Amino acid sequence: MGKQQSKAVSAVGYTWAPYWLRGISAFVAGVLLYEAGMLLLDVRLEYFMGLASFNMAWIVAMSALPVAVGIAIGMIYGFGGKYLAHFPPAFVMLWHYQHPSYADMAAGAQLLPWGMWIMFVILQMEFCAIGGFIGEIFIRKRYAWDDGVVPHHADSESLPDDDFEEGSGR
Repeated sequence: MGKQQSKAVSAVGYTWAPYWLRGISAFVAGVLLYEAGMLLLDVRLEYFMGLASFNMAWIVAMSALPVAVGIAIGMIYGFGGKYLAHFPPAFVMLWHYQHPSYADMAAGAQLLPWGMWIMFVILQMEFCAIGGFIGEIFIRKRYAWDDGVVPHHADSESLPDDDFEEGSGR
């Protein structure tokens, strides 16, 4: 990085595109990754089949998958990815809840009640936001926290050296 960056650019770090393009790209990537992960795990969170619903694939779909999707969103969008990461799982889950495929529903399964389903949506959104935060950290560590232009951190300033007398107890 031989070019000198402006102070505004150095405050947000390296960006490969305007924020709106990064946001659209991160959202679409998040939706596609989340949907692909759910299809790969063969989990439909909106269907309830009693205790048979809660298997290892369901646990991975409820915890690890949204974190991984959030990491991807955070790395694509950069600073602010933790906020954007809330929306892809909510969009996918709302789409599937409003357009259930009754042909894919197993025998004895039923659509989750609204209250239980909204709890699952909130959990998915929060796990994805945690992943977005981790993705922000990854992108900051890759492109450095400070490019050397600013002599001190944004929330601090250099303090003069304190001169204390000997024997003052300090």
